Amino acid sequence: MLKGIGISTVNQNDSIKKNQSLRKALEILEVMASYEEGSARLQEIAKDLSMSPSTVLRFLNTFIEYGYVNQDPLTARYYLTLKLADLGDRNRRHYPFQQALRKYVKEIAMEFNESASLSIESNMQMVYIGTEDGPSHMLQTLSRIGRIAPMHATGVGKIHLTQYDASQLAVYQEKMGLKKLTDNTFISMETLKEELNSIQKQGYALDNEECEMGIKCIAVPVRDYTGKIVAALSLSAPISRLPAHRTMEIILFLKKVSKKASIELGWKEPENTSVE
Repeated sequence: MLKGIGISTVNQNDSIKKNQSLRKALEILEVMASYEEGSARLQEIAKDLSMSPSTVLRFLNTFIEYGYVNQDPLTARYYLTLKLADLGDRNRRHYPFQQALRKYVKEIAMEFNESASLSIESNMQMVYIGTEDGPSHMLQTLSRIGRIAPMHATGVGKIHLTQYDASQLAVYQEKMGLKKLTDNTFISMETLKEELNSIQKQGYALDNEECEMGIKCIAVPVRDYTGKIVAALSLSAPISRLPAHRTMEIILFLKKVSKKASIELGWKEPENTSVE
């Protein structure tokens, strides 16, 4: 609080003006980050944002003062400095994405009254870091955070394996093996690769009693701002409660949740694509 000015003295109109100023500042930063040449003249920035040059100049001067923007003295073009990159990198390293994503686990569990989970890859294994049971249905297999599961035999694991190239898959096979857990487990690398290709195209993975008999799992990826899969969200239930029509309903819902969670982590949907 500024000296001599209390919160009670700030009226609603002042609050609106401050919000509008912040919006304009963010719009300027975003449009500058979009220029392929990496820089632009004042008039160009103002035109692209439908702002007056004098307004844009005031913001640019403030950005320069705080080290977020520089101006080339020879060309008079403005460009973003790497201070924003440093800020983003520090945020990335400390961003509590695991906590941020847990609300989606609960959303899935409550929507379908089934067990849902959030998992990440660690040392070529899947670790469940968040679980939520449906209000009236509970799976003991998902009741413990920290549970470890094989990648090749789980929906969440196969989601992560789609990022492996041929050499990485060979290392996985050599190090972890393709252990048979049920009659449905993929134990051939050739058939596993075919499965991974299908998962990449369809945007989700199924575990059809591959890890445990009687249990079916549907999993979707969560991507960060680089497009990398950093986690997986999933729903698991007895196969008797997941007939084909309900499975498709869950898949469509999970895809929407996957998109929301990924956008929260900075991912941007590629152009000309959409979630069905």
